[in-house]
Amino acid sequence: MSVWIEGRVERVLWVADDGGYAVVRLQTEQGMVTAVGHLGAALDGEARGTFLALEGRWEDHAVHGRQFRASGTLQAVPRTLKGLEIYLSSSGIPGIGPVLARRIVEHFDLHTPRVLSESPERLVEVRGISAKRAEAIAARWRQDEEGRALVVMLRGLGLSNRLVHRIRQRYGEGAAQVVTRDPYRLVEEITGIGFRTADALARQQGLPEDDPRRVEAAVSHVLSEQAGEGHCYVPRDRLAGFVAGLGVPADDVDAAIARREAVGAVVTEGDDVFSAGLFRAEVEVALQIGERLRAVEPVLVEAEEGEVARAAHYEGVDLDEAQQEAVRAGLRGGVVVITGGPGTGKTTLVRVLVRAARERGESWKLASPTGRAARRLEEATGASASTLHRLLEYRPGEGGFQRDASRPLKADGLVVDEASMVDLPLMDVLLRALPDRGFGSGRPFSLVLVGDADQLPSVGPGQVLRDLIDSGTVPVARLQRIYRQAARSGIVVAANAILRGEVPTSGERTGHDDFFAIPRLDADRARETLVHVVSDRLPTLGFDALQDVQVLAPTRRGPLGTETLNQVLQERLNPQGAPVKRGGREFRVGDRVMCTRNRYDVEVFNGDVGRVIAARSSGLDIDFDGRGVQWSFDDLDLLDLAYATTVHKAQGSEYPAVVLALHGCHGIMLRRNLFYTACTRARRFFCVLGAPRAWHRAVTRTGGDERWTALAARIRGQASVP
Repeated sequence: MSVWIEGRVERVLWVADDGGYAVVRLQTEQGMVTAVGHLGAALDGEARGTFLALEGRWEDHAVHGRQFRASGTLQAVPRTLKGLEIYLSSSGIPGIGPVLARRIVEHFDLHTPRVLSESPERLVEVRGISAKRAEAIAARWRQDEEGRALVVMLRGLGLSNRLVHRIRQRYGEGAAQVVTRDPYRLVEEITGIGFRTADALARQQGLPEDDPRRVEAAVSHVLSEQAGEGHCYVPRDRLAGFVAGLGVPADDVDAAIARREAVGAVVTEGDDVFSAGLFRAEVEVALQIGERLRAVEPVLVEAEEGEVARAAHYEGVDLDEAQQEAVRAGLRGGVVVITGGPGTGKTTLVRVLVRAARERGESWKLASPTGRAARRLEEATGASASTLHRLLEYRPGEGGFQRDASRPLKADGLVVDEASMVDLPLMDVLLRALPDRGFGSGRPFSLVLVGDADQLPSVGPGQVLRDLIDSGTVPVARLQRIYRQAARSGIVVAANAILRGEVPTSGERTGHDDFFAIPRLDADRARETLVHVVSDRLPTLGFDALQDVQVLAPTRRGPLGTETLNQVLQERLNPQGAPVKRGGREFRVGDRVMCTRNRYDVEVFNGDVGRVIAARSSGLDIDFDGRGVQWSFDDLDLLDLAYATTVHKAQGSEYPAVVLALHGCHGIMLRRNLFYTACTRARRFFCVLGAPRAWHRAVTRTGGDERWTALAARIRGQASVP
């Protein structure tokens, strides 16, 4: 049951990097208490002395003792006489201390708020208050009233506490003025606010529908939304169509684009409209690639062949000619792409490349877009690897990436694995952080991008790996030979069948015991079978259903979407776990969970999977790869159950066993590269379960995920620059 407390902030004990979550000491009627929660929006400016009225509950923390966990963080109207005294004495108005505050409250009683709002001139009735001081008190009260009204309005539109905090943090005391007079600014300036929300605010404030800011906001929204779909630009005619779909007259789009371009927010190139940031990123990436390709030194075939042969001998492997040439290309400097499917020896090649560089006396670094992929790269090569964000020293709240042209990496080369996951903005940051020449060798710096171009493209905007290959100017080593050991794998055979546009044959017909296809035409029956395979069949083959098996699906929603599958798998695999509820979701001790947003404060990142090991009144304890993390109750919305996850979320990961739901209910998501990506996530066992007609549709449907990007053409243009 929620209760209210109110008091003055005496001390701020801790505030999260994003300014949201905080721990404070409050002076209240009950004495000094500790309050925790998302209090940041109420602590802007000088926090000490701020008056807070908080809704929440009392709890007993195992370490910190008795504390109040706030669920509502409004600077609300004081509700008690003592609260009014504390509020007025902490208002920040010179001369208003506890004595004068007590006089005001004693004179007006609980009518004090109404007097302050409607008849502030009556304050002179109190001994010691002049007309000037009365106006100062009333002005401060009006300012706080605006803040309270703003929060009520925004929450009424369905905005979360986090979004309300972002708005108040961004605009400070001017937040109410921005929201009431120019709500369309929120579309560009506040992450998580879309056009429809800003438009609803505008309607509330009575702004006219033909306000030119409305169509500009619609244009900005469409560009942002399409970037979220992976596009770097939007053709002008398609942009007008999207804007019209928002209920905004498309006739005004050209004028709005021109106004946005005049202030540097967008860039037009022919009939293509870019957000300024993505346009700059495309141009910069193309320039960097061109410069690095031109810096490559002449080929020294005999010396290189000897280096590669010795490195391969040290590693105890035989390389075919394509692999040897890939290693040689990597050693020459510049930019090289190495692409190939499962079983073609990409990891072996990287081991030899790193060995050859080490024998040269060079220092190379290894990185991947995700922590999971970096750990796998480290295990496979025996060399240290990190995420790209860690390599580039990303620090939120401190200017972002610390590595750039003024402070480049100290290395002679870099191998980036799972390069298909690298989006355009990240590639832009990465290239600017690389030195022109190696720090130890003095040779041209080597950037080697390793990935499978047939997998799904990056979640973020662009398709960098494909564009580099399609440019025809970047050296590309295509590994196509499947090695004997890999050829015995039913998973590898299935993956290559999918690439050929064929539905893979189930293992009971081929003799492979690591790939099976189970037909179930009815979605409900398919779900029942999937749960049986995960919970009953796979454990008999030596797989731990909770630790080793990952269920994948193309979509979140639907009868075979991850949301439904997570619920039924949780109930089957972990029915007795102690529950913690958040909204309509329930987490239990023992559950597999996934972080859905980067949390730099606890070093857990989007896509990281952990297991709940304890439940507390304030949240959960979660084990992420052997490291215990305390996850507060207020951050539970940053978790999903992870018994099942989407194929997109599984990029960069491998699992001992994968079960894929692929059915007609997955509609437009049935595509060859999605099926292929899911198959290649499995290390020892892969099963696809659903409707054979859907499998056939998936393997025969290519494309559908093409992206509006000009990077390949820009790189080709750089090839002719001397």
